[in-house]
Amino acid sequence: MKAHIFAIFTLIVLMGIHCDAEVLKSNGTAGKDLNAKTLVSYGREFNDSLITMIGRVIENYHVCTAWSEWSECGAKATDFFSTRTRTRRCGETGARFGHRDEIEAGVCEGGTENKTKTTCPVSYHTTTKGFCLKLYTEAKTHSDAVSVCKRDGGYLVNIDSDQKYDDIKAIIIANNITTQINIDGNRVNSQWKFSYGSTNGYFHWFPNNPSSNHLYNCLRLAGNRPDANHRFRTYNYLCDSDPIPFICEFVFN
Repeated sequence: MKAHIFAIFTLIVLMGIHCDAEVLKSNGTAGKDLNAKTLVSYGREFNDSLITMIGRVIENYHVCTAWSEWSECGAKATDFFSTRTRTRRCGETGARFGHRDEIEAGVCEGGTENKTKTTCPVSYHTTTKGFCLKLYTEAKTHSDAVSVCKRDGGYLVNIDSDQKYDDIKAIIIANNITTQINIDGNRVNSQWKFSYGSTNGYFHWFPNNPSSNHLYNCLRLAGNRPDANHRFRTYNYLCDSDPIPFICEFVFN
C-alpha cells in the first residue's frame, strides 16, 4: 500500500514539475539538485501546496540517519572470514509512513581490525613489510620461547607468508644467526597447528624433512648456513631439547 501511494505521489510530482517547467528552467536548477528539499523550496516560494506536500512525503520517506559503527567481526584470526553488520533508521518518527530500520552486511577478515590504532612496542622492530617482530638471541626451549612471547603480549612467530619469510631472513642475516631458531608450529595427530595467523602451514623444508619421528613435533628454522640448500629451511625437531634463539611477533588487534 505504501509503495502504491508513493508511486502515485511521485507521478503527481512529475506532472507538477512538467506543468511548472518554466519555473524550474528560469532558475537553472541542476539535475543533481532536484530532490525533496528542492520541491519543498519551490512549493513554498511559489505557494504551490501540492509540490510542498509531495516534497515532504519524499523527504520523510527517504531521510536516514548515519550508519552505525560496524559490529565486531565474527572471525578472530587472520585468514578466517565472517560477516559483520551495521544499521540505520530511515524516515522520521511521526512521519506519515513512520520509520524503518535498515541493516547492511559486509564480509570481514579476523585479526585485521584496528591495526592502525595499535603501535609496535618499543622493544620490537617494524620490518620493511610492516610486521612487528623481535629477535631474542638468548636461547630458550620451544615452550620457554612461547612463554616469553606471551609475556610480551605476542606469539612465537608464525611464518605464514612470503613477505614475513623475507623479513625474517633479513633479521637473521643482519644479526648473523647461523644456528636454528624456534618458530610457531606444533604437530598434533599428524596435523600442524598454529597459535595465530594462517593455519595452512608455510614450509621451506630442510632436505629429508619433515621427519616422521613421532617425537619431532615442533618447528624450527635454519639460520644463515653456508650451504644455500640448508639456509633458512624449515624442519621439525624435539620441542624441548636444546635451547636456541627465537623470534616473537606482536599482532595488532
